[in-house]
Amino acid sequence: MKPNLFKYSLLTVGVVAAMGVTTANAATPNTTGGVSAGAAPITNVATASYSVAGIAQPTAVSNTVTVSVSETANFALVSTVDDGSIGDDTAVNRPATPGGTTTFTHALTNTGNVTDTYTVNTTGNDSALVTANQDYALGTAPVTFTIVQADGTALTPAQVTALNGQAQTGTIANGQTIRLQPNTRANLSYEAATPAARNGNDTGVGTLTATSTFFTTNNASGATLVNENQTIVRLPTFAIAKTATSTVDLTVANPQITYSIVVTNATTDYSTAATDIVIRDVLPAGLSLPSGTASDVTVTGAGTATISTIGGRQAINVAVANLAVGASRTITFTVNVDRNQYTAANSSVTNNAEVYDKFIGPVGTLPANPVLGTDYDILDSTNNAIDVTRIPADAGQANGAGVDSAGVTNFTRRAVVVSNPTTREIAPASGTTGQVTQTTTIINSGQDAEGTNTNPLTFTITDGGKNAAVRPVTGPVSVTYTPPNGGAPVTVTLQPTVADGNTYTFNSTTLPTAQFPNGIAPNGTLAINYKVSSGNVTTPATVADAATVGSTETSIVTLTPAGVGAPAATTVTDTTNVRGLTLAKSQSLDTACDATVAASTFVQTALSAKPDQCVIYRIQATNTSSTALGFNLTAVTISDLLSNFSAGADLVAGSPATSATDSSTAGTPSTTSTAVLGNNFTIVPQGVGTLTFKIKIKNAR
Repeated sequence: MKPNLFKYSLLTVGVVAAMGVTTANAATPNTTGGVSAGAAPITNVATASYSVAGIAQPTAVSNTVTVSVSETANFALVSTVDDGSIGDDTAVNRPATPGGTTTFTHALTNTGNVTDTYTVNTTGNDSALVTANQDYALGTAPVTFTIVQADGTALTPAQVTALNGQAQTGTIANGQTIRLQPNTRANLSYEAATPAARNGNDTGVGTLTATSTFFTTNNASGATLVNENQTIVRLPTFAIAKTATSTVDLTVANPQITYSIVVTNATTDYSTAATDIVIRDVLPAGLSLPSGTASDVTVTGAGTATISTIGGRQAINVAVANLAVGASRTITFTVNVDRNQYTAANSSVTNNAEVYDKFIGPVGTLPANPVLGTDYDILDSTNNAIDVTRIPADAGQANGAGVDSAGVTNFTRRAVVVSNPTTREIAPASGTTGQVTQTTTIINSGQDAEGTNTNPLTFTITDGGKNAAVRPVTGPVSVTYTPPNGGAPVTVTLQPTVADGNTYTFNSTTLPTAQFPNGIAPNGTLAINYKVSSGNVTTPATVADAATVGSTETSIVTLTPAGVGAPAATTVTDTTNVRGLTLAKSQSLDTACDATVAASTFVQTALSAKPDQCVIYRIQATNTSSTALGFNLTAVTISDLLSNFSAGADLVAGSPATSATDSSTAGTPSTTSTAVLGNNFTIVPQGVGTLTFKIKIKNAR
């Protein structure tokens, strides 16, 4: 605003002086809003008496001279606060503190030529004179004054004498007066209070007014001049950005979290420097500094760290003497994690940071439990529930200057492996119905759910490459989930990630939500059931189509966890042994052609026989599959062609016989025109079916 300077020329009369002044004439008001005053012009007539020759002569009277008295009442009231517009009638945005006072200074100058008396008042925002919007009233207060010359220099001795009872310095109550001689001024100041409950960016408005007695007496308009005083509550706006190692694997030897705390005194329209503040971080239970001393803490920028103990937890306190508007302090440190404190599934820890400040004076050494109003006035925390920030509400909300963020760390204790390799036995040609099922188990012994979108699992089933006639079957597999704590097993079909492939993925998408609401829970197991086949067709057309009895193949199951804190991949090797029927043929010499099978000694080496002697043949079919894993051999027929011996011997009629070990079923012996047979044996695992018959060596004569 422009200075609010009122100038009223109240009395303007020509001045004529002759021989003296005796009276005053009234002047007429000027046209600028002056006032009619009672001062009369001074008229003066001189007389002279004289005698001539001793005789008194008539009194001589001079001409009349008139002095017109010109009285000009002018005064100015301006703000002298250095707010960029000294000499204005408004002091704007003067800094205020809740519960404190703001000093306003003004100059009241008598620029007229008459001594005038001024009534000085301070008012709050209930005054009709206030023009600005406000949050609170400044209220009334005593005014301190010092009277000096208009140019600011000290009064002359004559001016001091002319004070005539008016004190040169002092304090007047609201509504009292100050009398000023022409060309003098009163330097005024008063303390405007800000209520303790006000917050940052709140504005207060009040006025200081001066009312001229001379103007009032003469009923002149503009008798009161108004200076408007404005305050704004200036407080630091702290923005706390705390970061932490996002995920920590509790299976490592020494799990640690690295923290960074950046405290910024944000720039706002109401910001001010923060002095003698304390930044505090009370470490959550289970976290501790490696050495427990201030040497574990690094402060970037001026600041002193100390370590205290609060409720058995270590606390880091950093004292900062001054944090200018826009400036920051960065505090970094690393803590050890007690893994036994975080054993729950999907456990995490949130570490908050706090800033303590006082309106007046230093925070000093904080006690374990600081008291509002005693130890601090402002508390800004990444835990918004305990904030006492004293800033506008929107400053602490999203995108606000004072938004804070805590340090959150998620813990993983992922321990998931594929285990329990299995061994199975298969026939040389399995077809579809004879395929065997290998079962490999995924065990979740960690504390986090596995097979979720967060912690997906992938497994592959690959052929060991040792036996071309034995291989794992590609395509869908079944998986059986056994929940912890005795839950009922659930079996579902899992499709490969690529059709007819051998790679499978467990996550929240591939596993049915109904059966797997939380993936594979801690202490849960998942059995992978996959098929292995042998041979190329159900009934091999050639020997090459079937696997060799006694051969072996392996299949490798590899489990690869993914996601945060994923453990290493693990593998198991399952074994598939080819088992089936083996034939062993032996012979025994019966010289008299009267021996029984039971009494004979059979060998697989060559014999020397003579004409008319006999040989007993024994053919044994053995089921090589194991008792635990094996399978029955059914519809077994043992055949020995007559052509094998007919050139030199004859079959002894009635000699073919069959037998079998316990639990197996012996076949039926028979003879055809071409072979000796044992038909329809059933041989259990490790069982033996036997066909015997006798031949007689021909006599060449």
